[in-house]
Amino acid sequence: NAIVTSLNHFSRQQESSIENCNLHTIIDNCLTILDNKIKNRITVSRNYSDTLPPVEGNDGKLHQAFLNILQNSVQAITDTGNIEISTTSNKHKCTISISDTGIGIETDKLNMVTDPFYTTKEPGQGTGLGLSITYNIITEHHGKINFESTPMKGTIVIVTLPIVEY
Repeated sequence: NAIVTSLNHFSRQQESSIENCNLHTIIDNCLTILDNKIKNRITVSRNYSDTLPPVEGNDGKLHQAFLNILQNSVQAITDTGNIEISTTSNKHKCTISISDTGIGIETDKLNMVTDPFYTTKEPGQGTGLGLSITYNIITEHHGKINFESTPMKGTIVIVTLPIVEY
């Protein structure tokens, strides 16, 4: 079962386990986990680079980070909409861009989205820890995460991670 396989990848969070991680596989696993919240409602476009090199990191933690980002995109789309995932790389880093056509975030709130316990969701709908944890994971992997958003139009999350250099 695809969901069980994806969950097994997600649960492999040994603290010190550093390995070469395939970001396309990680993102695809996260989409499989979210499939029941996506199907018949959200069109997902994958614009994957043909030559995305691996990143060095903890596979389970990277699954958690991308699952949090994608889950926020899914939850931001109230009815039907689109999520577009693009990946590119240069000789030093991979860039993953995840854009959605959801409700967006007001400009003055954007700098707070990674603060612990900050949430734009209704009471009882979120802990405000997802993007805080995601920020910490990406930082731990020597990467960066940036947010661009337009209220009622959508949000773009851009993650850059260093690639494995041989």
